[in-house]
Amino acid sequence: MVKFQFLLPVDGSDYSSVAVKHAIRMAEMYNAEISPIYVVDTGVYKDADEIEKQKAIGQSLVDAVRDQCKENRVGVLETKVLTGSPYNEIIREQKNIDASVIVLGAHGSDYAEGETIGSTAERVIRGSRCHVLLVRESSLYDDFYRNVLIPSDGSADAGYAATFAASIANRYGAGLIACSMIRTGSKKELAEAERITAEVAALGSAKGVETDTIVWEGKPAVEILKVIDTKKVDLVVIGYTGKGKVSRLILGSVSEKVTRTAPCSVFVVKGTRAERVYSVPK
Repeated sequence: MVKFQFLLPVDGSDYSSVAVKHAIRMAEMYNAEISPIYVVDTGVYKDADEIEKQKAIGQSLVDAVRDQCKENRVGVLETKVLTGSPYNEIIREQKNIDASVIVLGAHGSDYAEGETIGSTAERVIRGSRCHVLLVRESSLYDDFYRNVLIPSDGSADAGYAATFAASIANRYGAGLIACSMIRTGSKKELAEAERITAEVAALGSAKGVETDTIVWEGKPAVEILKVIDTKKVDLVVIGYTGKGKVSRLILGSVSEKVTRTAPCSVFVVKGTRAERVYSVPK
């Protein structure tokens, strides 16, 4: 069987260090290989000598990740130091190695105060053709994920995300929470939401995972963030494209709002890659 490939861009920050830990742990769980890369941003560094200095720094960082992988018996496909636009190089390298997951550290979570997840991370989430695991700095404990949330609206991507969420909860020994948000409170909408969460609960049960279900009324992104807070969620697994078919080029989709503002790690699932993630035997 061909191993899954995880692409791990690193930059030497504390956020990146936490992302490395999570990437290695998930690679252990899914028997995946990791490819750490460092991109010298030529939009910032233009002097040839400075670029060479940054390349040397990058080499030491990817070598350190390679050594960490070796210590944890995780395979490394390749290590690279690249130059150019970080977004362009990450997307190009994902295609080169056919990565299933890109693992990134988030550079902020308090959207109300103007912080963001980082412009490169935001662009990667929109533009990548594979899943993206955005790791929050707060996720530092050894258990990694104890409560996994899967918001679902019945869309195809949400269905793929639910299957992956059940798999992650099973492998990490975590609890699973299935939630669906309704806008009007009508009997028809309520029945549909209960059907959706029941299907997710069935996936959890099939994996031997304890699953709770929640149906709340309100704006989806706002209510999802409330669930994260009240249920002490460590990881949200969410489909990128919902029933609204929001364009990747337009900010404002539920998945993007949750990704930008959630205080925990977020795994963004894209249906084009779903079959390559959850089929690996435990």
